[in-house]
Amino acid sequence: MKLQERMLYHRRVHIDRKIFLLVALVSFGGAIFCGTEVVLSFTGRTLCQTETCRLVETFSLLSRPVLSGFAAFYFLLQGLGAFYLWRGKTSFLRPVILVAAMAIGAESILFLRQFVDYHLHCPFCLIVAAFTTVSAGIILLVCKRLAVFGAIIGVAAAMILTPISLQSLSQASTKHIHRGSPTEKWILIYAPDCPHCHKVLSFCQNLKDIDLKLCPKDKALAFLQLMGIKGVPVLIVNRDGEKKVLVGSGLILSYLKRQEKEAFPSLLAPSGICEENRKCEPLNEKDLLPLTTPF
Repeated sequence: MKLQERMLYHRRVHIDRKIFLLVALVSFGGAIFCGTEVVLSFTGRTLCQTETCRLVETFSLLSRPVLSGFAAFYFLLQGLGAFYLWRGKTSFLRPVILVAAMAIGAESILFLRQFVDYHLHCPFCLIVAAFTTVSAGIILLVCKRLAVFGAIIGVAAAMILTPISLQSLSQASTKHIHRGSPTEKWILIYAPDCPHCHKVLSFCQNLKDIDLKLCPKDKALAFLQLMGIKGVPVLIVNRDGEKKVLVGSGLILSYLKRQEKEAFPSLLAPSGICEENRKCEPLNEKDLLPLTTPF
């Protein structure tokens, strides 16, 4: 090797090693960020307090703490590999490239899922995406080998973990009220602090024929998001496979009082709704019925 070529070679290796140090620092930062979310989850807290974070989580097969744990492990693994590469141990090059490509592939799908399929954005997810893009992107720009294979694995994993499907509201229900010989099955989506939800339940307690499942709002966020429903109570009526969705205590009670006359009667405009980040519509004094069974 000529002297000039040797000088250029050593200069390139030196630059690459500095880049790996940057990758290691960014990766360790991502590991600390995601690890903090895992630790906070044990105390019932989270780094992301927004509604979109909870919504995005409902579309995944894994909970946010579990996903954060996997992300923390990935960043730690990548950071250690990059650190050893910075120290000149080239045997770590192939594993680091493969892991980085998998991460970029998975993050691309997760990003597209949120903005194209779900029409949501999760601030916590975006920060994790930034750590991933910077750290893994630098590696793939410097070393392109194994990138395609790793990216395919990452894409496949992200597609599997974020299906466009909903958990059955029946399975998510926490209580089942059944008596008599009802001709319909109902699912009530409610919030514990919603007075209109309690008003509907109070009325249902007096029905002789009823098949009602109670589903907490937190377990039906994906359904509400896809349906464009912004408040509760929501009643899903199932009669012989034909379904109807009623929103607000006004519509629900109107239907329940007239359900024996016709299957799906014409109803009034929605009323009696508790929406997110807004005060519930007030109840009239005559509507303040005592609850016989709390949620």
